[in-house]
Amino acid sequence: MKKTNRIIALLLVLSMVSSLSACKLHFNLHGKASSETSETTETTTTATTEATSSVTTTAKETETSATAASVIDKTGIPEKGCKIEFKPVEDRYHYDMDLTLDKEEKTIGGHVDFTFFNDSDADWDNLCLRDYPSLFKDPKTAGYDAGVWTNGEITDISNIKDGRTGASIDMSRDEDVSVVWLPLATPLAPGEKMTLSYDFIATVPTVADRYGVQNGVFNVTNFYPILAEYTKDGWSHEKYYNCGECFYSEISDYDVRLTVPENMVVLSTGLEQGETQNDGSKTITIHADCVRDFVFCGSEEFKTVEGDYKDTHIRVAYTEENKALTYKTLAEGCLEASVNSLRVFGEAFGEYPYKDLEVILAPIAAGGMEYPNLIIITKDIGAGSDINNVINTVGATIVSHEIGHQWFMGIVGSNSGMEPWLDESFASYTEYVYDYGVNHHRSYIDPSVILGDAYIDDEWIRNNKSVDYIPINRPFYDFNYEGSFITAAYSLGKDALIAMDSCLEDGEFYGIIRAYVQKCAFRNATQKDFFDTLYQYAGTDNKALNKIINSYFDESVQPPAA
Repeated sequence: MKKTNRIIALLLVLSMVSSLSACKLHFNLHGKASSETSETTETTTTATTEATSSVTTTAKETETSATAASVIDKTGIPEKGCKIEFKPVEDRYHYDMDLTLDKEEKTIGGHVDFTFFNDSDADWDNLCLRDYPSLFKDPKTAGYDAGVWTNGEITDISNIKDGRTGASIDMSRDEDVSVVWLPLATPLAPGEKMTLSYDFIATVPTVADRYGVQNGVFNVTNFYPILAEYTKDGWSHEKYYNCGECFYSEISDYDVRLTVPENMVVLSTGLEQGETQNDGSKTITIHADCVRDFVFCGSEEFKTVEGDYKDTHIRVAYTEENKALTYKTLAEGCLEASVNSLRVFGEAFGEYPYKDLEVILAPIAAGGMEYPNLIIITKDIGAGSDINNVINTVGATIVSHEIGHQWFMGIVGSNSGMEPWLDESFASYTEYVYDYGVNHHRSYIDPSVILGDAYIDDEWIRNNKSVDYIPINRPFYDFNYEGSFITAAYSLGKDALIAMDSCLEDGEFYGIIRAYVQKCAFRNATQKDFFDTLYQYAGTDNKALNKIINSYFDESVQPPAA
């Protein structure tokens, strides 16, 4: 393989990961794999996409073999390009924040008034908050080797009050310091509303990642204490991991007043409402409707290129440096890919419902990371290689993947620690949707050569018990090592969804996904929601579809008639 092709292969692999601890993973069509831990935090996986391409053919090549295709019941299927309506205001939580970023001290903090209600059937006698920045006090707890940064600290949370009574609330932490408990003197009854007030100061670690500062670029994400999700099993507080998306929260509105250095350019979740100048600083007023989180990125060196798709304004931020790769040119390529992604995904899954989309070219170790209305893309991939190849690859894989998360993480939420394939597999599938929508390359994975026993019963896998990526629909914590999780969630999950698509006529699987999105928009879905929708419209007697489900998934999601 030529050097340029090796770089492109690496870029394709980077698209699979939102944020990974490094591991090397090699596997072929029959699932044979080997793994070794890398000494760096960069992902060095190679040849991953070759597994998919080896069982993927063009539509023309499979025209005679795709006999498994069947027509779905289109009754109730939403039209292409349908609108996705926000959750009613009365059903959303609300964060009101006064925040200050201290560039010199590398801290972010301020005052929060959080208004919410008990949306369960049980009394809440305590609340659970997640405080992810505190994990960075000890790099190992955040999934890194020691010495990656020098300034992690436990978040200072103070002046915690129950707005119903004005009473102060004492807090405690688990051994996992990101789990914060707030006992309520007066339990919150089902349907009852309250406002929780608190002050906090969190340290931004010096690290090139989704949360950190490097080369003057602040990625300020998952930075404030946020209410955990309450489930039938109580408060969800699964362990943080750095190998993909692991955040789980409820839909909220945000009103934020953010004070930053006067020359800092800020891109954030939500829309800027105004700006006031202070002595050496400025305060930006921001409002965001119907999102799962609020994040921002800032730098005094940011430049932007901007464009629009329908009612959505897109900004791509970059820092221009004297390197072989021209960052402005890459930013322009990312802008084009963003427009294409909104167009293609809007038609396939339902129109993007927000007025803004921010794309940040920043120094992060992984390929990219997703947040509501904002994605972060690694700025230095492919430096020194042909700029057009880099732009095409970044656009078709990393940008499309991260924007795909706006639907599958943002609009349709899920517990990405417990059901990671609903998050990363769907985002990886959007790379294929992008390629088909932009380049008109519809690919098939022929059900007659689908994984099946090749992955499950292969002698090599039986002799290497650590390779455990089938079934793919397991919690992150049930995989024996990160390489198995990466293979299952990013690569095989994409294969599974393409294979499902292959069992149906052109465009029908998109229709089923639109129905799933409409059903679960702005709430947290489970795999049952997806499979119930799939079986409702595709039936339970499609033998090819059933073979795929039997091959990739465990018995919990098998067709009712299987």
